[in-house]
Amino acid sequence: MPRLSTEALKARIAALQKQLAAVENSKAPAVRKVRALMKKLGVTMADLAETPTAKAVKRDSRRGRPRKADAAPRKPATKIPVKYRDANGNAWTGRGKSPTWILEAERTGKSREEFRVPQ
Repeated sequence: MPRLSTEALKARIAALQKQLAAVENSKAPAVRKVRALMKKLGVTMADLAETPTAKAVKRDSRRGRPRKADAAPRKPATKIPVKYRDANGNAWTGRGKSPTWILEAERTGKSREEFRVPQ
């Protein structure tokens, strides 16, 4: 991008400020209408912050499907303690598929119990 002179930059800034003012002025009538309607209906900002429908339908985090509103909330996930660790700092909880580092160590003749972390 070519370097612009100070005057050219000031002219661009002035033009952009005019555009910004025009956009803000075009929003003003809409804001006035919304405020008047809110006042007429007795709606407050607090009413808008918490919608009853958003509270009623929660999503099942694993499946993404709606969950019943009266379903018990899920417990927060607890951190699983590490059961196996090697000298390089690799760690495994003992759950799920065995990691490659422990499988390779077992292929070389080491026992899985050698990597067990004392509880």
